[in-house]
Amino acid sequence: MKKIISVLLACIMVMALVGCGGNSNKHEGEAKTPSGSKIQKGRDYNKVVDDFKSKGFKNIKTEKLEDLITGLMTKDGEVEEVSVGGDVNYSADEWISADAEVIIKYHTFKGKDTEGSAESVAKADSNAKKPTVELLTIDNCKDLAEILSTKDEFNPLIKEFAKKYAGKTIEFDGNTAAVNQHGDYKTRFDYLIHTGDYNKTSVSGPSFQFRDVNYFDLHLTGDSVPDTLGVGLNIHIIATVGEYNETSGLFQLKPVSIKMR
Repeated sequence: MKKIISVLLACIMVMALVGCGGNSNKHEGEAKTPSGSKIQKGRDYNKVVDDFKSKGFKNIKTEKLEDLITGLMTKDGEVEEVSVGGDVNYSADEWISADAEVIIKYHTFKGKDTEGSAESVAKADSNAKKPTVELLTIDNCKDLAEILSTKDEFNPLIKEFAKKYAGKTIEFDGNTAAVNQHGDYKTRFDYLIHTGDYNKTSVSGPSFQFRDVNYFDLHLTGDSVPDTLGVGLNIHIIATVGEYNETSGLFQLKPVSIKMR
């Protein structure tokens, strides 16, 4: 009887060891997907490429969508869609073949030479001489000072300013007056921005809006960068002038950098 029990115990131990060994190779040749396609949308495609490389994917390709004209509302290199093995609705943390084809589609200007790889673009950008951007402030631009002091988002001065300074970069102190989810996206938002310090009962300046942006689009800088940008925060803004809608009174801005104050 003792011999039989010993044999049974030995068999159980062997089976346990085999099982453990099998689990260690369970995902051999596979890679785990990073964030889902909807979350990747709007990010810089170089960062998305890095995400998939770090997870072990080997067959990563990029496709240009040469549809940018001004680059105001959609920035150069911004991801439109990511597919993994042909699936554009893949979920995060899925184990699939490391050889599965990953296609990252991004927006850019027509005729821009990227040499077909994210690495070459990153290298070219780092070596390129960056042009000096003139910042318009209340001290050097009377028109900006006027619209920031207005109490009416439908003031004709705002329309004139948007037309005159389209594409220019402005700098001012403001606050996050409201934050709403953009459409069905869980990580893309519409931010309502007012001038000066946050106040629940009164507002100042135009109804600026950062529309359809994610956390990375905000370009948060400084020593106290928050995990999320919520309502009621006082911020220092550098942004590009976009379109003004006379019907809604919303004045679109493209974030360049945002710093807490």
